[in-house]
Amino acid sequence: MKNLSALFLGICIALSCQQSKPTEKAAPEKPVVNEDELVMRLSVDLVAEPQTQWEQERNDIINYAIDNLLDVKATSSGLYYQILAPGQGDSIRWAEQVRVHYRGYFLDGKEFDSSYKRGKPIDFYVGNMIDGWNEGLKMLRPGAKALFIVPSHLGYRDKGLNDAKGQQLVPPNTVLVFELEVLEKL
Repeated sequence: MKNLSALFLGICIALSCQQSKPTEKAAPEKPVVNEDELVMRLSVDLVAEPQTQWEQERNDIINYAIDNLLDVKATSSGLYYQILAPGQGDSIRWAEQVRVHYRGYFLDGKEFDSSYKRGKPIDFYVGNMIDGWNEGLKMLRPGAKALFIVPSHLGYRDKGLNDAKGQQLVPPNTVLVFELEVLEKL
């Protein structure tokens, strides 16, 4: 009976291994994040009693990152970012033209713009975008995928953004989240 149980267990393990072998190239998995370490690392920068717009936004960004288990890093200017795929080749430089697909949304998840929805990426010169993009893109290479969490002072500041018809797309002093993919340098 003992040998029969061992044989059954061995067959189950073998079948399990065969079933788990991918037949196609699987998409890369999200990196595993140690939640406790992430909370400890990010919460150090929380301000107990925010006095300025930037302090409040930084708290909002950090709480968003913790709530969504985003392993973000911050630049000295206040841009929070996570590089999801490194890309290849030389880093993007100031004044280079690039083609990018992106999705932009607020911390509450409401999308305000998406090149994916339009079915057409955008082409632009680094330096002609909001400060958060201009800074963040220089950390990337063609093929890279990244998440940028942009405080308002690196985004549309206290003016916000209106569309061509005058409709407000981004309210003043709003933190923005961008998922972007650098398709190529042009």
